[in-house]
Amino acid sequence: MVLAVVSKGLRFPKPLFSFANTACSHTIPILVSRTMADILKLEMNLPKNIPKDLSDLLDVMVTDFSAILRANLVGIYLWGSLTYEAFDEACSDVDCIGVTRRDLDEREFSNNGEHNRWVQRIDMRFVVDQEFLDKSSRCCGFYPYTGRLVRHGSDGNPIIWMNIGSSGITLWGKDAKLTAPQVSDQCLTDALLLELNYLKEDLASKAGDRSDKAFVHNSYAVLTACRILYSAHHRALVSKDQAYGWAIETVSPIWRATIHGARENRLKHRGLTTAELEQDAQRFVDFVAREVKRELERSKPD
Repeated sequence: MVLAVVSKGLRFPKPLFSFANTACSHTIPILVSRTMADILKLEMNLPKNIPKDLSDLLDVMVTDFSAILRANLVGIYLWGSLTYEAFDEACSDVDCIGVTRRDLDEREFSNNGEHNRWVQRIDMRFVVDQEFLDKSSRCCGFYPYTGRLVRHGSDGNPIIWMNIGSSGITLWGKDAKLTAPQVSDQCLTDALLLELNYLKEDLASKAGDRSDKAFVHNSYAVLTACRILYSAHHRALVSKDQAYGWAIETVSPIWRATIHGARENRLKHRGLTTAELEQDAQRFVDFVAREVKRELERSKPD
Protein backbone atom coordinates (compact mmCIF):
# COMPACT_ATOMS: atom_id res chain seq x y z
CA MET A 1 0.00 0.00 0.00
CA VAL A 2 1.12 3.54 -0.62
CA LEU A 3 -0.12 6.32 1.62
CA ALA A 4 0.99 9.93 1.32
CA VAL A 5 0.12 12.58 3.87
CA VAL A 6 0.52 16.22 2.84
CA SER A 7 1.23 19.09 5.24
CA LYS A 8 1.24 22.73 4.14
CA GLY A 9 4.94 22.62 3.38
CA LEU A 10 5.88 18.89 2.86
CA ARG A 11 7.18 16.86 -0.15
CA PHE A 12 7.26 13.56 -1.97
CA PRO A 13 10.17 11.32 -2.87
CA LYS A 14 10.46 9.52 -6.27
CA PRO A 15 7.86 7.28 -8.07
CA LEU A 16 4.96 5.68 -8.05
CA PHE A 17 4.09 7.88 -11.04
CA SER A 18 5.92 10.80 -9.41
CA PHE A 19 7.79 13.72 -10.90
CA ALA A 20 10.77 15.16 -9.04
CA ASN A 21 12.59 18.39 -9.77
CA THR A 22 9.79 19.75 -11.91
CA ALA A 23 9.83 23.55 -11.82
CA CYS A 24 6.20 24.55 -12.04
CA SER A 25 4.36 27.68 -11.16
CA HIS A 26 0.88 27.19 -9.75
CA THR A 27 -2.07 28.99 -8.33
CA ILE A 28 -4.25 28.05 -5.39
CA PRO A 29 -7.92 29.04 -5.48
CA ILE A 30 -8.65 31.37 -2.54
CA LEU A 31 -12.17 31.41 -1.14
CA VAL A 32 -13.68 34.70 -0.04
CA SER A 33 -15.37 32.96 2.88
CA ARG A 34 -14.36 29.85 4.80
CA THR A 35 -16.42 28.22 7.51
CA MET A 36 -15.74 25.54 10.07
CA ALA A 37 -17.67 23.17 7.82
CA ASP A 38 -14.69 23.26 5.45
CA ILE A 39 -12.55 21.39 7.93
CA LEU A 40 -15.03 19.09 9.63
CA LYS A 41 -14.83 15.38 9.02
CA LEU A 42 -16.88 14.33 5.99
CA GLU A 43 -18.60 11.03 5.43
CA MET A 44 -16.11 8.97 3.48
CA ASN A 45 -17.37 8.42 -0.06
CA LEU A 46 -15.40 5.23 -0.71
CA PRO A 47 -15.81 2.96 -3.76
CA LYS A 48 -18.34 0.18 -3.30
CA ASN A 49 -15.83 -2.61 -3.97
CA ILE A 50 -13.33 -1.52 -1.30
CA PRO A 51 -12.42 -4.37 1.10
CA LYS A 52 -13.90 -3.94 4.59
CA ASP A 53 -10.53 -4.25 6.32
CA LEU A 54 -9.19 -1.43 4.13
CA SER A 55 -12.22 0.74 4.91
CA ASP A 56 -11.67 0.08 8.62
CA LEU A 57 -7.98 0.96 8.26
CA LEU A 58 -8.79 4.31 6.64
CA ASP A 59 -11.31 5.10 9.36
CA VAL A 60 -8.74 4.42 12.10
CA MET A 61 -6.15 6.48 10.25
CA VAL A 62 -8.48 9.48 9.98
CA THR A 63 -9.43 9.23 13.66
CA ASP A 64 -5.82 9.03 14.83
CA PHE A 65 -4.43 11.74 12.57
CA SER A 66 -7.15 14.22 13.42
CA ALA A 67 -6.46 13.61 17.13
CA ILE A 68 -2.67 13.95 16.80
CA LEU A 69 -2.50 16.87 14.36
CA ARG A 70 -5.64 18.66 15.59
CA ALA A 71 -5.86 22.24 14.21
CA ASN A 72 -2.81 21.66 12.00
CA LEU A 73 -4.68 19.18 9.82
CA VAL A 74 -6.36 20.59 6.69
CA GLY A 75 -7.49 17.36 5.06
CA ILE A 76 -6.76 13.75 4.15
CA TYR A 77 -7.35 12.59 0.57
CA LEU A 78 -7.23 9.44 -1.53
CA TRP A 79 -5.78 9.46 -5.03
CA GLY A 80 -4.75 6.72 -7.47
CA SER A 81 -6.63 3.56 -8.39
CA LEU A 82 -9.35 3.97 -5.76
CA THR A 83 -10.36 7.29 -7.31
CA TYR A 84 -10.49 5.78 -10.82
CA GLU A 85 -12.69 2.87 -9.64
CA ALA A 86 -9.81 0.65 -10.77
CA PHE A 87 -8.72 -0.78 -7.42
CA ASP A 88 -7.49 -4.38 -7.59
CA GLU A 89 -7.06 -5.97 -4.17
CA ALA A 90 -4.31 -8.23 -5.51
CA CYS A 91 -1.96 -5.57 -6.85
CA SER A 92 -3.22 -2.00 -6.38
CA ASP A 93 -1.63 0.48 -4.01
CA VAL A 94 -3.64 2.65 -1.62
CA ASP A 95 -2.51 6.22 -2.27
CA CYS A 96 -3.38 8.86 0.32
CA ILE A 97 -2.28 12.44 1.00
CA GLY A 98 -2.78 14.43 4.17
CA VAL A 99 -2.50 18.23 4.10
CA THR A 100 -1.46 20.30 7.13
CA ARG A 101 -1.35 24.05 7.68
CA ARG A 102 2.37 23.95 8.44
CA ASP A 103 5.26 21.54 8.68
CA LEU A 104 4.98 19.05 11.52
CA ASP A 105 6.56 20.24 14.75
CA GLU A 106 8.65 17.91 16.91
CA ARG A 107 5.67 16.83 19.04
CA GLU A 108 3.56 15.93 16.01
CA PHE A 109 6.53 14.30 14.31
CA SER A 110 7.24 12.18 17.39
CA ASN A 111 3.59 11.29 18.04
CA ASN A 112 3.04 10.19 14.46
CA GLY A 113 6.07 7.97 14.70
CA GLU A 114 4.73 6.36 17.86
CA HIS A 115 1.12 5.99 16.69
CA ASN A 116 1.65 4.79 13.13
CA ARG A 117 0.19 1.26 13.21
CA TRP A 118 0.49 0.72 9.47
CA VAL A 119 4.21 1.27 8.82
CA GLN A 120 4.65 -2.36 7.74
CA ARG A 121 1.85 -2.08 5.19
CA ILE A 122 1.85 1.41 3.74
CA ASP A 123 4.00 4.22 2.41
CA MET A 124 2.63 7.35 4.11
CA ARG A 125 3.83 10.90 3.44
CA PHE A 126 3.08 14.37 4.82
CA VAL A 127 3.30 17.47 2.59
CA VAL A 128 2.74 21.20 3.15
CA ASP A 129 -0.30 23.15 1.92
CA GLN A 130 0.23 25.71 -0.85
CA GLU A 131 3.71 24.28 -1.48
CA PHE A 132 2.54 21.24 -3.42
CA LEU A 133 4.56 22.02 -6.57
CA ASP A 134 7.50 23.63 -4.77
CA LYS A 135 10.69 21.53 -4.82
CA SER A 136 12.13 23.43 -1.85
CA SER A 137 9.24 22.46 0.42
CA ARG A 138 9.70 20.02 3.30
CA CYS A 139 8.15 16.58 3.57
CA CYS A 140 8.20 13.57 5.85
CA GLY A 141 6.80 10.09 5.70
CA PHE A 142 6.71 6.50 6.90
CA TYR A 143 8.42 3.95 4.65
CA PRO A 144 8.57 0.16 5.14
CA TYR A 145 12.30 0.13 4.41
CA THR A 146 13.02 2.60 7.25
CA GLY A 147 10.39 1.55 9.78
CA ARG A 148 10.16 5.08 11.13
CA LEU A 149 9.11 8.62 10.23
CA VAL A 150 11.80 10.46 8.24
CA ARG A 151 12.11 13.96 6.80
CA HIS A 152 13.08 14.62 3.18
CA GLY A 153 12.49 17.00 0.25
CA SER A 154 9.50 17.21 -2.06
CA ASP A 155 9.40 16.33 -5.75
CA GLY A 156 6.55 18.76 -6.52
CA ASN A 157 4.47 16.03 -8.18
CA PRO A 158 1.76 17.70 -10.35
CA ILE A 159 0.15 14.43 -11.44
CA ILE A 160 -1.04 13.67 -7.92
CA TRP A 161 -2.74 17.05 -7.72
CA MET A 162 -4.40 16.75 -11.12
CA ASN A 163 -5.84 13.44 -9.88
CA ILE A 164 -6.98 14.91 -6.56
CA GLY A 165 -8.45 17.98 -8.24
CA SER A 166 -10.53 15.92 -10.67
CA SER A 167 -11.47 12.77 -8.75
CA GLY A 168 -9.75 12.77 -5.36
CA ILE A 169 -11.72 11.33 -2.43
CA THR A 170 -11.93 13.45 0.71
CA LEU A 171 -11.52 11.32 3.82
CA TRP A 172 -11.43 14.27 6.22
CA GLY A 173 -11.47 18.07 6.01
CA LYS A 174 -11.57 20.58 3.21
CA ASP A 175 -12.93 19.32 -0.11
CA ALA A 176 -10.25 17.84 -2.38
CA LYS A 177 -11.19 20.03 -5.34
CA LEU A 178 -10.71 23.17 -3.21
CA THR A 179 -7.33 21.98 -1.95
CA ALA A 180 -5.68 20.95 -5.22
CA PRO A 181 -3.64 23.58 -7.10
CA GLN A 182 -4.11 24.35 -10.77
CA VAL A 183 -1.49 22.63 -12.93
CA SER A 184 -0.36 24.43 -16.06
CA ASP A 185 -0.04 22.66 -19.41
CA GLN A 186 3.73 23.22 -19.42
CA CYS A 187 3.97 21.80 -15.91
CA LEU A 188 2.24 18.62 -17.07
CA THR A 189 4.49 18.39 -20.14
CA ASP A 190 7.65 18.70 -18.05
CA ALA A 191 6.35 16.09 -15.63
CA LEU A 192 5.59 13.56 -18.37
CA LEU A 193 9.06 13.90 -19.86
CA LEU A 194 10.68 13.60 -16.46
CA GLU A 195 8.71 10.48 -15.59
CA LEU A 196 9.88 8.86 -18.82
CA ASN A 197 13.46 9.51 -17.74
CA TYR A 198 12.67 7.91 -14.38
CA LEU A 199 11.34 4.82 -16.12
CA LYS A 200 14.48 4.53 -18.25
CA GLU A 201 16.73 4.92 -15.21
CA ASP A 202 14.75 2.39 -13.21
CA LEU A 203 14.85 -0.23 -15.96
CA ALA A 204 18.58 0.32 -16.50
CA SER A 205 19.30 -0.01 -12.77
CA LYS A 206 17.53 -3.38 -12.63
CA ALA A 207 19.09 -4.91 -15.73
CA GLY A 208 20.01 -8.50 -14.91
CA ASP A 209 17.95 -8.50 -11.71
CA ARG A 210 15.78 -11.63 -11.58
CA SER A 211 13.94 -10.83 -8.34
CA ASP A 212 10.16 -10.46 -7.92
CA LYS A 213 10.72 -6.74 -7.32
CA ALA A 214 12.38 -6.34 -10.73
CA PHE A 215 9.54 -8.33 -12.31
CA VAL A 216 6.96 -5.94 -10.84
CA HIS A 217 8.99 -2.87 -11.85
CA ASN A 218 9.19 -4.17 -15.41
CA SER A 219 5.41 -4.42 -15.82
CA TYR A 220 4.95 -1.12 -13.98
CA ALA A 221 7.28 0.63 -16.46
CA VAL A 222 5.33 -0.56 -19.50
CA LEU A 223 1.90 0.29 -18.08
CA THR A 224 3.08 3.67 -16.76
CA ALA A 225 4.49 4.43 -20.21
CA CYS A 226 0.99 3.74 -21.59
CA ARG A 227 -0.45 6.26 -19.10
CA ILE A 228 2.14 8.85 -20.06
CA LEU A 229 1.41 8.40 -23.76
CA TYR A 230 -2.33 8.77 -23.09
CA SER A 231 -1.74 11.94 -21.07
CA ALA A 232 0.45 13.40 -23.81
CA HIS A 233 -2.34 12.87 -26.35
CA HIS A 234 -5.36 13.81 -24.22
CA ARG A 235 -3.89 16.10 -21.49
CA ALA A 236 -5.80 14.06 -18.93
CA LEU A 237 -5.20 11.22 -16.48
CA VAL A 238 -6.52 7.66 -16.51
CA SER A 239 -5.88 4.46 -14.59
CA LYS A 240 -3.39 1.83 -15.73
CA ASP A 241 -6.24 -0.38 -16.96
CA GLN A 242 -7.81 2.45 -18.95
CA ALA A 243 -4.43 3.38 -20.43
CA TYR A 244 -3.83 -0.27 -21.27
CA GLY A 245 -7.12 -0.53 -23.18
CA TRP A 246 -6.42 2.69 -25.08
CA ALA A 247 -2.84 1.72 -25.95
CA ILE A 248 -3.80 -1.74 -27.20
CA GLU A 249 -6.14 -0.10 -29.71
CA THR A 250 -3.90 2.86 -30.57
CA VAL A 251 -0.22 1.93 -30.85
CA SER A 252 1.32 -0.20 -33.56
CA PRO A 253 0.38 -3.91 -33.34
CA ILE A 254 4.06 -4.80 -32.85
CA TRP A 255 3.81 -3.54 -29.25
CA ARG A 256 0.60 -5.32 -28.28
CA ALA A 257 2.30 -8.45 -26.95
CA THR A 258 4.56 -6.32 -24.74
CA ILE A 259 1.64 -4.30 -23.37
CA HIS A 260 -0.58 -7.34 -22.82
CA GLY A 261 2.27 -9.22 -21.14
CA ALA A 262 2.90 -6.33 -18.76
CA ARG A 263 -0.73 -6.30 -17.66
CA GLU A 264 -0.76 -10.05 -17.07
CA ASN A 265 2.52 -9.89 -15.13
CA ARG A 266 1.26 -7.03 -12.95
CA LEU A 267 -1.65 -9.20 -11.85
CA LYS A 268 0.74 -12.08 -11.04
CA HIS A 269 2.82 -9.69 -8.90
CA ARG A 270 5.81 -12.03 -8.96
CA GLY A 271 7.89 -13.93 -11.47
CA LEU A 272 11.17 -14.09 -13.36
CA THR A 273 12.29 -11.09 -15.42
CA THR A 274 13.93 -12.65 -18.46
CA ALA A 275 16.34 -10.83 -20.75
CA GLU A 276 13.55 -10.70 -23.34
CA LEU A 277 11.16 -9.01 -20.90
CA GLU A 278 13.85 -6.48 -19.99
CA GLN A 279 14.55 -5.64 -23.62
CA ASP A 280 10.86 -5.42 -24.52
CA ALA A 281 10.20 -2.96 -21.68
CA GLN A 282 13.23 -0.82 -22.50
CA ARG A 283 12.33 -0.69 -26.19
CA PHE A 284 8.71 0.17 -25.44
CA VAL A 285 9.64 3.01 -23.08
CA ASP A 286 12.04 4.35 -25.74
CA PHE A 287 9.23 4.16 -28.30
CA VAL A 288 6.83 6.02 -26.00
CA ALA A 289 9.46 8.71 -25.34
CA ARG A 290 9.76 9.33 -29.08
CA GLU A 291 5.98 9.37 -29.53
CA VAL A 292 5.47 11.77 -26.62
CA LYS A 293 8.06 14.20 -27.97
CA ARG A 294 6.48 13.96 -31.43
CA GLU A 295 3.01 14.63 -30.00
CA LEU A 296 4.26 17.58 -27.95
CA GLU A 297 5.94 19.08 -31.00
CA ARG A 298 2.81 18.56 -33.09
CA SER A 299 0.59 20.26 -30.52
CA LYS A 300 2.80 23.33 -30.10
CA PRO A 301 1.08 26.54 -31.25
CA ASP A 302 2.44 28.01 -34.48
